[in-house]
Amino acid sequence: MFDRFIIRVDRSVRPVYPDWMKKVMHSELEGTGPAEYDLSSGVEQWLHNDQKTGVTRGQVIYDYLKTSNELADQLELADLLAIQAKGIKIFRKLFKGKAVYGWKSVVQYRGISGDLSVPCLCVDVGRMMLYWHWLSLDWDSRRPALRFGK
Repeated sequence: MFDRFIIRVDRSVRPVYPDWMKKVMHSELEGTGPAEYDLSSGVEQWLHNDQKTGVTRGQVIYDYLKTSNELADQLELADLLAIQAKGIKIFRKLFKGKAVYGWKSVVQYRGISGDLSVPCLCVDVGRMMLYWHWLSLDWDSRRPALRFGK
């Protein structure tokens, strides 16, 4: 196991969410998951069947993860922040031009729309960035969920 791929997450500390957030949709899952894991072998990139051949709405992915009881296996915001701290070289090596998502941390927007959003990591303008992606948007095969291996 190469230490450069080891991710350590202090699950006792709640990550800082954006100020536009109204609530974390699955706070009961927050802080769950391993404290340490190998990003190169302990995490899988998962695609909804519709993403494999085209595009689907984020809401379809979210609904599937909820009804199939797979949300608990997903990574969360704290994991994405720990991956981001590892740096862009590790991210590019493992995810090669993709945006990766932490579905355990879906949040609701505090505005009147109440829209839902999920955190993602991607490389933009040569920097690794944490973004929030609205579930009303489209997801394709370059936008996998990250989940712990089974």
